[in-house]
Amino acid sequence: MTHSHSVLVTGASTGIGLHLVRCLAARECRVYATARRADDLRRLRAIEGVSALAMDVRCPEEIERARGVIAAAGRGLHGLINNAGVGGIGPLATFGNDDLRDLFEVNVFGPHRVTNAMLELLRTTRGRIVNIGSQGGSIASRDYGPYAMTKHALEAYTASLREELAPHGIAVSIVQPGAIRSRIAENALPSTLARLQAAPRWCRSEAWQLATRLQSPPTPDPAAPESNTNRRVADPESVAVAVLDALESSSPRARYLVGSRWEGNRVIDTLLERLLDANDCPTLSYDRDELVARLDRHVAARSGGDGGQARPSG
Repeated sequence: MTHSHSVLVTGASTGIGLHLVRCLAARECRVYATARRADDLRRLRAIEGVSALAMDVRCPEEIERARGVIAAAGRGLHGLINNAGVGGIGPLATFGNDDLRDLFEVNVFGPHRVTNAMLELLRTTRGRIVNIGSQGGSIASRDYGPYAMTKHALEAYTASLREELAPHGIAVSIVQPGAIRSRIAENALPSTLARLQAAPRWCRSEAWQLATRLQSPPTPDPAAPESNTNRRVADPESVAVAVLDALESSSPRARYLVGSRWEGNRVIDTLLERLLDANDCPTLSYDRDELVARLDRHVAARSGGDGGQARPSG
């Protein structure tokens, strides 16, 4: 990406989005950064090379206004980073239909709305789309079900979009961060606590214990191994490295798993367990040697490149 390239970053007020904006601006890209609050927009406008746009990914009218601003500049759009997202934690029984719908509106329908609005601008430049997903798009665990539901949906959306847009010269990738320092949990805390306090009687004890932990999170012990109860939070820089590769590589990867070795092991082990579950079928299954042979074929098919799938260079 160079000074002649324009990139749109949604959800740029803090955390991953803000860091991406600064990285792209430092590379002299023309950056369009979206946020909702006036103070966040003022902070973004203070960064040289950044055009701050008031946009809520739930609002088609605001998305269309943003598209008009980008189109009027006459550069097209070389990169779209769908980063805007919200968190949701707690037992599934504490989420009503409206709660779930709110999560999907931002985390799934939001990227779909923005992408559809920007497709013609991306098509003219053979641009790139990078969706910021989560390791929760590959795994699901207790208390993270609703959030994982949205990120699994984003994985399916990205995979389908990649196949549909490849013939048009647009490469699509997804980045799967682990625990990253951001304000997503802090922003959701008041509504999360209210929902947990109103939990159904049968799961109230677990919900209230979770509420206590969220209000007084444990301090990670750097001397102890990482685990579910000793999580380490990374800076957004690791996500930026993956996003820049997806934007600039001649052969961007379909997905970028970002996080610690412990997080990576957890994702890979979960996917292997899922593979074995799928293989545990009386009418269609493979023995160990057949599974290893299939794995070897897939590894060999990628050995000539950088581990990614060949995509148009943009």
